[in-house]
Amino acid sequence: MPPPTPSAIACTTELATCLGALAHDFAIEWVACCDSTNARLVDAPPADDGRVHVLVADRQTAGRGRRGRQWLSWEGASLTFSLLWRFAPGAPAPAGLSLAAGLALARALEQLGVDGVQLKWPNDVLVHGDKLAGILVELLPVRGRPPAAVIGIGLNLRLPADAAIPEQTGVADLAGALGAEPPSRPALLGAILGEFHRLFETYSSAGFPALRGAWEQRNAFADLPVAIRGESGTMHGTCMGVDDDGALLLRGEDGVQRVLAGDVSLRPLMDGPR
Repeated sequence: MPPPTPSAIACTTELATCLGALAHDFAIEWVACCDSTNARLVDAPPADDGRVHVLVADRQTAGRGRRGRQWLSWEGASLTFSLLWRFAPGAPAPAGLSLAAGLALARALEQLGVDGVQLKWPNDVLVHGDKLAGILVELLPVRGRPPAAVIGIGLNLRLPADAAIPEQTGVADLAGALGAEPPSRPALLGAILGEFHRLFETYSSAGFPALRGAWEQRNAFADLPVAIRGESGTMHGTCMGVDDDGALLLRGEDGVQRVLAGDVSLRPLMDGPR
């Protein structure tokens, strides 16, 4: 990877100032461009030095989304980064991790003044029904080491007027959600990482059950009819929330089924959030 540019160095310095005392808990690398921040951390995870490693890219050429999709980004129009979070030795495989990450991001946005923040199972953050951010969680192979995960986030800041995102009918950006110029990317990232640090301390000690109620409060599809589409077909029912493992509870004609994230997508069956 090429050396950081003066702009990247300035962003890293501003981010450290925004993080304050928490700056010592993070190892930040900010680059102008890379293929995929998630791929970089998954394929070559940094050595465990007790810090949370964060890779930020001004632009990604092959950003990853769920179900093999590409996360599209335009220079200066989005905040794209990944963080490597390691769990304590002996900890079980993390359950509901993408939901916990979505909740951390939602709380950070709310603290910045964004109204109408909603969470779409399992990995999207919406504002008034339109997609503002996406999350991709990839677990690292254990191989005798404590469990660890790479959490990738793409957040729309100010999309170009001609931006087109395939298969996405409702898209929002932070400028529109705030009705004002968004904070600088380092200030925004500092707020997000601070909320991740606070919330993941709870998650690491008590798991997703401790966060489930807060996630449910922001569930965009609570008690609404939805379709769950996957490789094996489509299921229809009413979204009854999630369980302690982060699985979706879908009430259909045969009762309530648990739906694991895997390779599935959720869609509404009537007017409402997309």
